[in-house]
Amino acid sequence: MKKAKLLATLAAAAVLAVGGGVIAGCSNGHTHTYSTGDDWGKDATSHWHYATCDDLKEGDKDYKIDVADHVWGTGDSADKCTVCKYQKPASPATEISLNKTELALSIDKTEDTLEATLNGTGTVTWSSSDDKVVLVGETGAVEALKPGTATITATITGTEIKKTCAVTVADAYYIIGGMDSSWNKAGAFGGNFAYFMPTETEGVYQTNSFELRRYGNFQVAPVGVTTNDWSKDAFDGDYIKEGDAVLSKNRGGNIAVQKHGKYTITLDLRGEKAVVSGVCDREMDDGDVKDIYYIVGSANTTSGWTLANDVATAGGYVFTDNEDGTYSLTVELARGKEFKVAIIGLEYDGSLAEWAVPRDLIGNKNTATVDTDYKLTWTDSDNICVGLSGKYTFTLNPAGGTHNSLSYTFERTAATETAPAVLRYFIKGSMDTNWNSPWDDTRELKAVDGQEGVYELTINLDAGVSFGFRSSFENEDGTVQGEQAGWFGYGAFTLAGNTESIAQDNSNYKTVSKGTYKFTLNLSDPENKILTVTFTADEGGATTPEA
Repeated sequence: MKKAKLLATLAAAAVLAVGGGVIAGCSNGHTHTYSTGDDWGKDATSHWHYATCDDLKEGDKDYKIDVADHVWGTGDSADKCTVCKYQKPASPATEISLNKTELALSIDKTEDTLEATLNGTGTVTWSSSDDKVVLVGETGAVEALKPGTATITATITGTEIKKTCAVTVADAYYIIGGMDSSWNKAGAFGGNFAYFMPTETEGVYQTNSFELRRYGNFQVAPVGVTTNDWSKDAFDGDYIKEGDAVLSKNRGGNIAVQKHGKYTITLDLRGEKAVVSGVCDREMDDGDVKDIYYIVGSANTTSGWTLANDVATAGGYVFTDNEDGTYSLTVELARGKEFKVAIIGLEYDGSLAEWAVPRDLIGNKNTATVDTDYKLTWTDSDNICVGLSGKYTFTLNPAGGTHNSLSYTFERTAATETAPAVLRYFIKGSMDTNWNSPWDDTRELKAVDGQEGVYELTINLDAGVSFGFRSSFENEDGTVQGEQAGWFGYGAFTLAGNTESIAQDNSNYKTVSKGTYKFTLNLSDPENKILTVTFTADEGGATTPEA
């Protein structure tokens, strides 16, 4: 009996072996058979071995075994499964097209709409390569934010099928300063700015009529430039149209107006150099406005550098209006204190007279009077600095156009001071980190014995060093206080000696070659200061700086 059962089992196994199936048990005693080897069921994502017996159909619980995702090949076989040899079907036949492949936007036209057309079914997804320049919405609406370029892409969702449109946003300009922006920078379109809009003449742009206060000043800046050196790309007072009756360049280099009113500004970019011109559309009446001058600065012990909107705030530092058109002030000032003359009621960006007033008012080294005995002197920031404590009587004449004057007389009142403080002179420049030159013998120009007002220094300098000369008050112990009392940059001197060994570097001097420099300052005649340069090249020849 046992032998008969064994033979029956072996016979069943032989049948299965011949059929190539795989046996799996069933709860009712039936044994399922499955495909083996390369005989796979498959779809777009996976493959499996399937039941070959009659009692299992596709969809039944045990119909599939060995289910696994496709393993794609590489190279030419990247679309074929390496296990079951399944070949990816070709993508559905569909296309996308746009109504525009290039789009130009500007401050005059900041919005447009792109339209996508599908040859087939599907949805479209929109994107921008730079959403700080151009935004695109879900329906293809495009908005320019600032000048620049960006690519708008329309993609059939879930596929790699796409089309692009190149968008260029033209350069745009706005008024920075004045009343609109208060020197805030326009990083993008919008906000409280007066923008230049195109006119019927190509290359000519105009603002709408906007308000500028009395002595208001501004520049024309490009939209989108928000770095601290934005002015390098802007148009200042150097670009005012020759003979313009409304605009003038103030001492700060800005474009300025003298009257409160509504103005239209024109920017002409047609020539090699931009030209800015202005029209006063309507002068605005400020009533019977009269300039009230006062001293602002550390010399004002009442308000300091706080700008005054009324006489009370300015304290006892307000000038008296004289019948002859001049103004006068008698006041005690302490040594080392600094000041400027300002106009009550005006803010910094349109107030401190030397920077704001187009007619180059008070505080200008070239027009105001500072005596040669150094009771008063100039700081590097164009403040007037008190060199000797005492009573000063100032006479201000603001009616002289570009020849305004601030003169004074002096009466000594401080018993401890019988003479102005001694000034000492130093070289300052890029040979020291951040221009922080030391106040010591290595940088000081020493007084020359027997030559009043003459100072000398011999120093070794590399090529391309930018420098100037500074003065400082000497303390009672013979040291210096470390604050500049005056600055002598390019143009402050008549040059003599080896003048070809130094050049101009903006408002400073610059060494042309590497070597030993002997600088001699002759300040004996304040009206004709002389800088004599003696130069000896280093051995091996002079080194000329790179351009």
